[in-house]
Amino acid sequence: MSISSFARLLGPMFRSTVAACGIVGLTTVHAVAQQSFVTLKGDPRKEGWWLIAEFNPITTQVRGIPANQIRKSWCKATEFRKDLLPKELLFEGGVDTMQSAGLSFAVEGSFDGTAEKQIVLVGVFQECAGQKGRFILILDKPAEGQPKVRFLDAVHIDRQFGALQKGKGGNVFVWECMECDGSSVLRWDRKKARFDWAPQANKL
Repeated sequence: MSISSFARLLGPMFRSTVAACGIVGLTTVHAVAQQSFVTLKGDPRKEGWWLIAEFNPITTQVRGIPANQIRKSWCKATEFRKDLLPKELLFEGGVDTMQSAGLSFAVEGSFDGTAEKQIVLVGVFQECAGQKGRFILILDKPAEGQPKVRFLDAVHIDRQFGALQKGKGGNVFVWECMECDGSSVLRWDRKKARFDWAPQANKL
């Protein structure tokens, strides 16, 4: 058999193989794209969903800042957003439970006592080695250009849920659940000239 005849014989087989590989590849990409941001490890009818939620970072940047520029060991980082969560987790009887509790995933304001605006947000990160955790990030919010990181607090933790609440005097209350008895307070420390955690939680 000549080389040209052999090539013609393999032609259809080769095209079929390529097509099959293409289908497998598209299926794999689709499966990755469909990864859920949140997975519940339990029954939300028996305990708060935020206690059994496991979050999976799905982006490689936060507000335009690459994850590895926020921290070198990070490969993924995703801020919590309501549009990434199933509505049945956030709404009860048609009521937005977070809104009714005065909680959000991001708050804006002038938290350092200047005229400049900052944004405080909470989210989940994943290191390139695979370990996940929660982060609190404060960014300067310029009129143009990429935001600047002013503060970062990141912890490896199994329960990554976090929510924020704007308080008096530039304080930001950080909650680890929807129905907590206490919170941590993030504030501008004038003596240290930087953002830091308050020694004790203040009241609104």
